[in-house]
Amino acid sequence: MKRFVRLVLTLILLTVAACAHAYKIPYEAWMGSYIGEKKVGYLSFKIEKSDGKDSSVYKISSVMNNHLTVLGAELTQLVATVVYTDAQYAPLSESFSMSSGGKTTRIDSKFTNNSINCIISAGSGSSKQSIPIPKGVSLVGDSLFALPGGKMKIGKEYSLSYFNPLTISIDSLKIKAEGREKITIGKKQYDALVVMNTSALGDMKTWQSDEGDILKIQAMMGIIMIMEDRRTAMSGITIGGGDDFAVRNSLKPDKEILNPRSVKELDIILKGFSDPKMMINDKQQTFEAIDGQKDSVRVKTKASTFDESKSVSFPFNPVDFALELLATPYVDSDVAAIKTAATKIIGDEKNVYRACCKIREWIYANMKPKADIGITRSASDVLQSKVGVCRDYAILFAALTRAAGIPSRIASGVLYTNGSFYYHAWVECYVGEWVPFDATLSQNQVDATHIKMAQGDATTMFALSKVIGSLKAEIKDYK
Repeated sequence: MKRFVRLVLTLILLTVAACAHAYKIPYEAWMGSYIGEKKVGYLSFKIEKSDGKDSSVYKISSVMNNHLTVLGAELTQLVATVVYTDAQYAPLSESFSMSSGGKTTRIDSKFTNNSINCIISAGSGSSKQSIPIPKGVSLVGDSLFALPGGKMKIGKEYSLSYFNPLTISIDSLKIKAEGREKITIGKKQYDALVVMNTSALGDMKTWQSDEGDILKIQAMMGIIMIMEDRRTAMSGITIGGGDDFAVRNSLKPDKEILNPRSVKELDIILKGFSDPKMMINDKQQTFEAIDGQKDSVRVKTKASTFDESKSVSFPFNPVDFALELLATPYVDSDVAAIKTAATKIIGDEKNVYRACCKIREWIYANMKPKADIGITRSASDVLQSKVGVCRDYAILFAALTRAAGIPSRIASGVLYTNGSFYYHAWVECYVGEWVPFDATLSQNQVDATHIKMAQGDATTMFALSKVIGSLKAEIKDYK
């Protein structure tokens, strides 16, 4: 069980907007983080005058600390961000770090007029990446302090652009004031402005005071955050126990699937599924919108089948697969240790499909599940530690195949096990056609309970945050 899903997102801060000009600087705020009645962590954010670093005017810092139970393991996540901005809150530099299970990923970024230049340290090594800023796009330094001065108008939508260190990309954020609502925080009642925040990571609702204070956040995956004073926010956190976060956010269908690893075909309806970008149709699966049922799709999947005699052989020169062969900060296939491991595992095998099978078998035999690591790590770090979760298995698999010259991409979606669909990651390799492999399983064939919702580099996995904990499933048939 512990090889399966572990997509736990941390950075709620990235997609919550408020009005910087409403605050008296220095400004500091704290929030307690809850899942149901259980307190799982806290969030703090602060804006102050800068010490002059990078000719900056403001320093914006935030910290999120969460303690969760994930598949029976205690998982702690610490996320810290420091952004230096100019007088208009445009970013000049940013340091972002995520720590969990004794591992840390860090992204340090410098902003110019035309690009964001990043150094990504994801385990044992580091890499550089430059992200071009599209012409006409103005970035905000921190979406928590992003909106212009003056009150938001109810019904008006605001559009912002910000650097998302989780995906190492420039993302858009839309903010709309939906109305007003009276809420009580502590013993004080507020006539709060209700604001919807929509981003690539999903939707979140916030309640804000007229002074700009964020009173409450209704976040993805059932997390609720409430404004508290510093002492209250940092106290009362439950370590372990309570609802299991992965189980709570799993997708439990209306009926059980027996012997899921042997399922050849699956016919299922997913409710609450509306993003067309996540409806990926290929040889293994088809998505079809259902007439008259809003946000519902019918998905039909087939187990992978491939005749290894039809595989391409080494040496081969795959064309039109530049992205699927590219070394990236997490799929760091250009690292010497990854190249050496790929060569050793494949040996003198010439059949590319069988080479992929050998890599899957090696990862399955040598990796050990460890569910308390809640961050994205580089393949070289995973290879060194040989512990992790499905995300780590997939990242290592993709790096080893790319190092061998085999195009590969990371697939993410859901997988049925132990009575529910859990969020999961696996790999697809081009061996003459795209064929899926799942290194968390003891078999080469990928069964039909795998439903893919994103594909590409490691960062595409975060797209699943839109649907985690919000889908419902009705099984029509399987065999």
